[in-house]
Amino acid sequence: MGSARDGSGNVHPGGGVEELFAALGARAANPWRDPKYDGARFRIASAAFLPSRVWDDTSVWTASAISRRTLLVTGRFADGRYRLEAAQSLTPIAQPGDSRHVINLTRLSSDEYAWDTDVAYAIGHGSAADAARMVSTLFAAAEGKNERELRADYAAAAPRATAALGQLFHVDSIRTTTLADRSTVATFVVSMRPSGIEAKYPDFAKYLRRYAESAAMAWTLADRGGTSFVETSLSNGRIRLRVRESGGALAPLSPTAPARPMPDSLSLSGAMTLKVRRFTMGFRDYHADFTIIRTPHERAWSIVTRAEPHWILPLVTERLLKTPLKRPFQGSGALFRIGVRDDSAGGQSVLHRRMHLEVEESMILRFIGRLGAIAVGDYSGEAERQQYAFLEEVFTALVADARALHTP
Repeated sequence: MGSARDGSGNVHPGGGVEELFAALGARAANPWRDPKYDGARFRIASAAFLPSRVWDDTSVWTASAISRRTLLVTGRFADGRYRLEAAQSLTPIAQPGDSRHVINLTRLSSDEYAWDTDVAYAIGHGSAADAARMVSTLFAAAEGKNERELRADYAAAAPRATAALGQLFHVDSIRTTTLADRSTVATFVVSMRPSGIEAKYPDFAKYLRRYAESAAMAWTLADRGGTSFVETSLSNGRIRLRVRESGGALAPLSPTAPARPMPDSLSLSGAMTLKVRRFTMGFRDYHADFTIIRTPHERAWSIVTRAEPHWILPLVTERLLKTPLKRPFQGSGALFRIGVRDDSAGGQSVLHRRMHLEVEESMILRFIGRLGAIAVGDYSGEAERQQYAFLEEVFTALVADARALHTP
């Protein structure tokens, strides 16, 4: 058996989904950071594209070598809140909610650097296969059902979480079509409404209005032959997701295509824009290799980007666009990987996240870095604190719903 945390911060026996939600919710419980890590995280975020700014800053790193800088951080739930501290060494993960962070900055040349992050977060005793089944179940929830039945299912299975999430998100519509082969094409449309949380979380609502409502993106997950399996988009605060479900698995979206399982080797394509103050920036024609990893002790998604997208930048910066923006996609490319492993010491499964990014400093990255620092500054403080308070409310509700489902 594991342990789960209730709304008052108490720990009690639990397992399975309840333990998973309790572990994830612990991270949102009024986070406290020691002064070194609290300062380092914002300096690193602001210097992501200009690493030289923090290379010689001893207040950021816990270890330094000739060509590498390292920051180690430990996290744990204690005394009713989540505590994050810079550390000289990492101790083993032992309890749900324990986390270990490794951030490495490697100097490749005078103006080229590589970022590598590795984060492990304990989520209880459920296996990697269990986590994968839960994700598959969520994606296949609409199979063979109509909108009325789905809304009733959500309300019955997770009434508290539905109410908590409903403060910010509104399900506008769920459209399902059952095809001749009994597979189901489902389209979900959800609106983000910051006004619903403004009374409780005014600064978080303001941040969402400024950045999330002005953001636009569209993503497609397809096989190597170009057959789409997932389509999702965000525009004017409205999120749209379209999938086809057959036998509990995702199938090709085209109604005329025979239902078949989604392969493990896929292509992720998309576009995204974000507005920071009066500037709009982003990209289109993005393409990456998306791989689903399935081993006896791991389930993960890996995204490797080796092709430079077409950049959308303010007109004032177009003349500065040169080779350095190509640097992240050369060689092995940019990597993002997230998944669950169940072979860690102490019996804890861990949510594991890795990132590798190489950058070459330039005037254009200096400009982008300044815009990034503005967004980070707008988020720090009350907006961040209120976001965590909202997330803690959501996970507390999920724990209560999971407990109710499994209580005779």
